[in-house]
Order: sequence, then structure tokens, then C-alpha cells
Amino acid sequence: MADEVLTAEELDALLATVEEAGSGRRKREKRVSEYDFVRPNKLSGEQLRSLQRLHEGISQSLTMALSSYLRINIEFTIVSLGELTFEVFRNSLPEPTVINILSLAPLPERALATMDIKLAFSLIDRMLGGPGKPLDKPRALTTLEQALLDNVVRRFLEKLAEGWHDLCQFSPEVESREMDPQFVQVIPSSEMVLVSTFAISAPGELEPGEMCVCIPFISLDGVLARLGNQFRFAAMKREQTPDQRRWLDKVVRGTAIPVRALLGTSTLSLGEILALKPGDVVVLDQTTHDPVRVEVRGKLRAEGRAGRSGRHLGVHLDTVYPAGTGPIDKE
Repeated sequence: MADEVLTAEELDALLATVEEAGSGRRKREKRVSEYDFVRPNKLSGEQLRSLQRLHEGISQSLTMALSSYLRINIEFTIVSLGELTFEVFRNSLPEPTVINILSLAPLPERALATMDIKLAFSLIDRMLGGPGKPLDKPRALTTLEQALLDNVVRRFLEKLAEGWHDLCQFSPEVESREMDPQFVQVIPSSEMVLVSTFAISAPGELEPGEMCVCIPFISLDGVLARLGNQFRFAAMKREQTPDQRRWLDKVVRGTAIPVRALLGTSTLSLGEILALKPGDVVVLDQTTHDPVRVEVRGKLRAEGRAGRSGRHLGVHLDTVYPAGTGPIDKE
């Protein structure tokens, strides 16, 4: 037992060790929140949510406008919205990239609208009558290609301005264009900017890609306070504007719907179907003098007579039933 008794020096050393360990635990329990005084956050969570809703409305307008223009079911979606320095945004752009330097009259500052180079060539191929296939090796745009792409960029900027109209009125115009991000010096490198990224996709061979809009926060200082529950965005309105209605009518009128002309029907047992062979005759439930039924999406919409138009078979319509008035609709 005598060997287990601590001397005064050993006891002092043990107490000092325990005291240091307790002090270390207290230090680790402190939580430190980082705050960058040079580049503070400009937007609150509520303001970001409001801007997200605004850009969702812009995406819907772009989908309608460019689907009609390109004659393809193209879809715009807002995939990211955030704040960062212009230097970080510029360094994130690949080379080459289609960069449009914008004026925002009456605002004095400049902004940027960028597009992936593969997406740009895919859209150009679509506008020239192709399926929308991009180039295997990206290169700089020619003057003619840039002129074609300007048609898409102009419509993009029109819908962007319409979406921001109730919050901040400006008229974006392309002042100049660049392909190398490092040559773009219109915004100070340390300036905070709002970057909204739209993803573009479509069926077929059209190359998916992104378009970005970069706006300096100094242009938005006067309107940030209006972002919140008290502000109603144009994108949230339920009533359609005349322009929206015209675009919708144009898209609907160009939509393809299958139409079937039925010469007759017949009911066979499964055994009879399995026993069918070339040369067999299937008896239909109507004669050659009975009218041919014309159906749209399974609904009877017209009746007529079978015939020939040039080298093609056709149906001469004798009766057309408006929606809701056909015999099937009344049953």
C-alpha cells in the first residue's frame, strides 16, 4: 500500500494535467461562425426563395417562347441561383464559351449572359433545318452563326426582362461578345454578383446545356428590400397575359394528334386469331356503303366515305362532330 501513495510533487503534476485537459475541453466546446467582412452575404433565405420563384416563372416563359420558335419541345429549368464574386464566376467558365456582354439601361452597370458552346452549335444546327446535332470539336462562331444565335439570345433577354419587370425595370441589350472568359473585364473581380443558371433540354439529338445570367449586386441594391412576402411577382399571377395566350395557342395549334379512320371492326376468339394464315378473310361489322368512323384519341369526331386522293387512300368527311356533341359523348 505504501507504494501506491503519491508524493506531493506527483500530486501537483496530476492536478496540473487534469486542469489542462479540462481547459482544452472547454476550448473545443466553443463554436465559431465564420463571417467574411470583405464579401458578406447579400441575400437572406427569404429573398433567395423569392428570387427562385421569379426565375421559375422566367423558365416557363422561355419554354413556351423558344419551343414555338425552334419548333421543338424544348424545356428550361432553373437549376441554381446564388451569389459569388465575379472572379469565381469567370474562372468557372470553360473556354470557349459564348459570352454576351449586356447593357441594362437605365441601370449604369453591365451584366453577362453566357451559353455552353456545344449547346450554341446544337441550336444553330436546329435553326438551319438539322436535328440539333452539335460539333464534335468546338470552335469560335462565324459571323453568320453568331447572327443566327442572336435570335435565340434576343428572345432569352426579352423573357428575362419581363420576369424582372415588376421588381426592377431594365432593357438588356447585347453590347459585345467574347469567347474567352479571361478577356471579360466589365465587372471588378471582387464584385459580388447574382448568378442564375438555366438548364436547357429537349428530346432527340439537341445537345443539353446551360445558359447563365450574371448581374452585379450593385445594380440590385435598391430593390433587394422589396423581396419578401409583401412583393408579388409577375410570375406568380394566375391570369394569362395576351402574349402568353398567343404563344400557347400557337404551340397547341402545331401539336400533332393521331387520327384514325375505322373501316370496321370484328370480334374473334383467341383460337381463331392463332389459326389465322395468309389468304383468310375477316368479316367486318359494316358494309362498303356504311360511313367510315374518324376518331381522335378514341372519340368519334367525324364520319365520311373511303376513297383515294392521288396515290394515297383517304376519307371524304361528310359529317364533323364538335367536341362534346358526338354520339359517343352523349352516351
